[in-house]
Amino acid sequence: MPLHQRIVVVGAGHMGSVLVQGIRATMPQVPLTVVEAAEERTAALRAEGVRTAPQYRPEPSDLVLLALPPQALDSFADTTAPGTFREVTVVSVMAGVPIAVLSRRLGAPRVVRAMPNMASQVFQGMTVLCAGPGVAPAEAARAEGVLGSIGRVLAVSDEALLDDATALAGGGPAFVAYIAKAFRDFAEAAGFTDEQALDVTCQVLRGTADLLERTGQDPEQVYRSVMTPGGTTEQGILALEEHDLHGILVTALRRAARRARELGDDSQPIG
Repeated sequence: MPLHQRIVVVGAGHMGSVLVQGIRATMPQVPLTVVEAAEERTAALRAEGVRTAPQYRPEPSDLVLLALPPQALDSFADTTAPGTFREVTVVSVMAGVPIAVLSRRLGAPRVVRAMPNMASQVFQGMTVLCAGPGVAPAEAARAEGVLGSIGRVLAVSDEALLDDATALAGGGPAFVAYIAKAFRDFAEAAGFTDEQALDVTCQVLRGTADLLERTGQDPEQVYRSVMTPGGTTEQGILALEEHDLHGILVTALRRAARRARELGDDSQPIG
């Protein structure tokens, strides 16, 4: 990325702060400005040596990361001068707001929509993004590079997949944590300390993820390879199948994706 191409993060809330940390850690040579009106957040950023501004003023070739709550889009657009986003690339991490809505409300011909997740705060995020029709390949690659500072990035060409990504990647940490709670609760009830229970649970999840990725095995192949006929794991898997845990999880993901689509439809009348 050329040194003169500035990155601007609009909003220093939770996700904005994570993005700032990732960019500073992996791209220290790139000019960075954070647009934030809250004095407390601004003071904290300046204490860390981050350049801040109360409002966005465009510069040629800016990459603007919108890390605002979706409900703040209208007020932000209304207080921004017409033409502000005409010559820059906008990357939105606002959940549920379609590219067409962002483009219309901001007057931005180049919009990338992205869905990061909670694991981004430890730089192990999974971000799925889709570049709008006005985004050149070089700018799409630039957006991928910046979002790669907080984890892995998957680019898709069909924006509709962003709603499924909201369920799978965005909500995924919650679903996995729900399962992790069961592991931890079982371990604690068995007599492990809180720390031991969490340590074992995290390593089992981490190790299984690495096993799946590095061996390329199908998940079913992995769990069946652990199931000795008449053994302990077989009994556990039989219990899961009796309660159709697989079907329950798929239903949960489908409901989350459906809600993401509903929220996207609700945002269409903005403006």
